[in-house]
Amino acid sequence: MSASELELIRALEALFHQLSCTKADSDLRSMVEMDLSISQFRCLILLGRHAEALPINELADGLDLTLATAGRNVDRLLAHGLVERREDPQDRRVRLVSLSDTGRSIMTEIDAHHRNALVAFAQSLDPADRDRLTAALAPIVEPSAPSRLEEQLS
Repeated sequence: MSASELELIRALEALFHQLSCTKADSDLRSMVEMDLSISQFRCLILLGRHAEALPINELADGLDLTLATAGRNVDRLLAHGLVERREDPQDRRVRLVSLSDTGRSIMTEIDAHHRNALVAFAQSLDPADRDRLTAALAPIVEPSAPSRLEEQLS
């Protein structure tokens, strides 16, 4: 590994550490306030990423949980009023799970906390540093530009 790669890795680790500490603190506070386990909180996050209801087995697969563990998590979240569970109209044996209105509202609030942390970070930067960081990230995060990894895989 070259010296410039090591330098980039150290810089990225420092940046991610600074950003993730704020996110982790916010997530832990939310979990404690809602009296949820990490596994239950992960269920909410995964369900929040999907507009449509998920079968419990897909939820289990997406979180690398057993079907029984995913079912217990859903039961707990259901008791908190954070999710809804219903039969699949095409297959009554399948149970579909989605965020309830309350669950969606809470996840929206958590996302707002994360965004506010990013806003605070951006505002803490010197304007010249902020401009340089934006310019450096632009070609990397541009959705239409393929990454070097994608180019190498093609």
